[in-house]
Amino acid sequence: MPLPRAILLLLVTLLTSGAARAMEPERLEYDITWVGISIGTMVVQNELDADGHPVRLLRMWNRPWIARFYPVDTTIECSIIPGPDGPCHVVQKHVRENTFRQDDTLQLWPAQGRAVWSNQLTQTATAFTTPTGAHDVVTFFFDLRNMLSTAPNPTDGDYELVMDDGVHGLTLHIGEAQRIRTPFGRVEAVQVKAISKSPTLFSRNRPKAVWVATQQPVVLVADVDSRFGSVRATLTQWTRGHKPVPVE
Repeated sequence: MPLPRAILLLLVTLLTSGAARAMEPERLEYDITWVGISIGTMVVQNELDADGHPVRLLRMWNRPWIARFYPVDTTIECSIIPGPDGPCHVVQKHVRENTFRQDDTLQLWPAQGRAVWSNQLTQTATAFTTPTGAHDVVTFFFDLRNMLSTAPNPTDGDYELVMDDGVHGLTLHIGEAQRIRTPFGRVEAVQVKAISKSPTLFSRNRPKAVWVATQQPVVLVADVDSRFGSVRATLTQWTRGHKPVPVE
């Protein structure tokens, strides 16, 4: 069972929910399972670089026994660089999935409504306009988690995501709070459903159930329906400032 590329989008958009603190490095680790078998690991990090710029990173790889037949090692990193006309979001994507390769960089200026996507493999670049305030996929859900942590009653919403050389519409539906079983015990959480308005977003793998803790917003469990069956990501570790964060 390979780790499908589309799960990266779901996980980077829904697993990075947790109360962000700019001055403290943050790390979340998820176990990826298929029919109850652990097939991979995903790590999400949030920290400052040497110049004090926010850097959010996601890396996912599969287990050695699967990698012998179908290796996966993918990294997506977003740096936010300040500028006179507003910040520039630089998203670097390096995808290694069996024989598939993707190496590209997206530069997005949300306040100006413009972007440049550069494909290192084909040595091409595309400049295009975006809706003002549109998000790159990494930053969007770091912002979303802050909304979930501060809003008393978060509501559904429509959003514009900039990925590669295009803009994709997305709607989020937030359900009622329930107590669910997790590796940390029973935790109150809400179910978040991501519904694509784009024909290419979630076209191969469909988000199913994504549960976000209510006390300290962090995704606890996420299920994706793929052509191979249901794939699940489960939070196993969460640290901030190199110290464990209690999940309750």
